[in-house]
Amino acid sequence: MAPPSIPGATYVGSSKCSTCHEDVSHKFADATHAKLFADGGNAVETGCESCHGPGSLHVKAGGSIGTILNPTAETCYQCHLEKRGEFSLPNSHPIASGKMTCSDCHDPHAGNAVAEGGTSIDAINSSCVKCHTSQGGPYVFEHEASREGCTVCHNPHGTLNAKMLKARNSNLCLQCHYQQTTSTGDIYIGGRQHGGASGYLTRGGTCWSTGCHEAVHGSHVSSSLRF
Repeated sequence: MAPPSIPGATYVGSSKCSTCHEDVSHKFADATHAKLFADGGNAVETGCESCHGPGSLHVKAGGSIGTILNPTAETCYQCHLEKRGEFSLPNSHPIASGKMTCSDCHDPHAGNAVAEGGTSIDAINSSCVKCHTSQGGPYVFEHEASREGCTVCHNPHGTLNAKMLKARNSNLCLQCHYQQTTSTGDIYIGGRQHGGASGYLTRGGTCWSTGCHEAVHGSHVSSSLRF
């Protein structure tokens, strides 16, 4: 895909941007997108203008609004093309409708663009619970999977499954909860009998929709994540 363009504008380089946007450029050195920078003549069309478009008219106009691009999801899709497909799936965050933007969850100008990535343990789930406050707890009985992050169970960009779940049935839970079948045909999950004589798994549905583990994010009354 072609980089963003502004009719009549030419590239001026990121150093021009830092003249007015010092607060942004100061933090940008450790940003994920800083890796886009190149040295020498190869750097002319990279950096700030990779996303905001060529800045000559913006500089000439003294920073007037309308002379530079305010990036949208389409701008992000230049590099993250696969995300366009994910956001087109039946269950996704409302990027296409314009109710959200990529920057609601990702900071393009500072630090790791994936807030929960790297060694940022304190930031796990921080993007999600800004909007999904009730799912963030704290709970008396927590679902330990939340320590690993919401993305253990959900794909935040979009999936075929309801609630943006990575799987639509008990296979989602069995990623972590080891299942064992005995010689007598009984099924044990988490050390408890879930099939065979007890018949738990014969009810149909999923672990969270058969009246067993409805409180998948955490519970205040049940260690089995019920109610």
